[in-house]
Amino acid sequence: MTAFAKKIAVVTGASRGIGKAIALELADAGARVACLATRAENAAEIVAEIQSKGGVAMALGCRVEIGAEVTEVFARLKEEFGAVDILVNNAGVTHPQFTLDMTEENWDLHMNVNAKSIFLCSQAAARQMKAHGGGCIINIGSILGRNAFPATLGYCASKAAVDHMTRVMAIEWAKYKIRVNCVAPGYVRTELIDRLAAEGKLTLKDLEKRTPQRRLGSGVDIAKAVRYVASDDAGFMTGEVLVIDGGWSAFGYY
Repeated sequence: MTAFAKKIAVVTGASRGIGKAIALELADAGARVACLATRAENAAEIVAEIQSKGGVAMALGCRVEIGAEVTEVFARLKEEFGAVDILVNNAGVTHPQFTLDMTEENWDLHMNVNAKSIFLCSQAAARQMKAHGGGCIINIGSILGRNAFPATLGYCASKAAVDHMTRVMAIEWAKYKIRVNCVAPGYVRTELIDRLAAEGKLTLKDLEKRTPQRRLGSGVDIAKAVRYVASDDAGFMTGEVLVIDGGWSAFGYY
């Protein structure tokens, strides 16, 4: 419980899935965790779970793709919790659609939530980190940031942007002792994956068969990686994309 003692961590998209696992992991390590969701009440359950274990957490509502809301929530966070030490940009969406049928709204949704939000939240957090001597930003990317899949133009493009945004921010902010890295999951068993499977847009058994470890990842798998990257043990690591995918990207033979 001492690794992140007195650290203030912000996790976007913290109400479920990977974000929830990350919030729990950082809280277990001693951080005080601000759990962001579109509406504060959506994060109430995860906050209650952290508090039940003796941790400190708060729920904040914020549409992270809207600049004014991001500015407001980070100002409130600093006032009530303190300056941010760790930011995990986890919020994201995916709505598969073949490119010939893809709407402008679908494109904008992916780019705004998956990429623009990272710019806005990272900028707001970095301003606080710069003022108090440094910090750590971790962007949650995807193996689709480097691997092309059909019917995922908006998602792939937005996640590729995340990889490169990570590198740009890392080299700009290193002088402020701010580390910026990306953790890129493969297929992780979440509510989202279950929904896509139920809609017939993917098959869980096929995904497991394609993965060398013959299983999907879990939120805990990703959360453990985030905990390491956020820790002092990764103090010389910045500008990197850490892929956690059970060997999917390494496996070139289908």
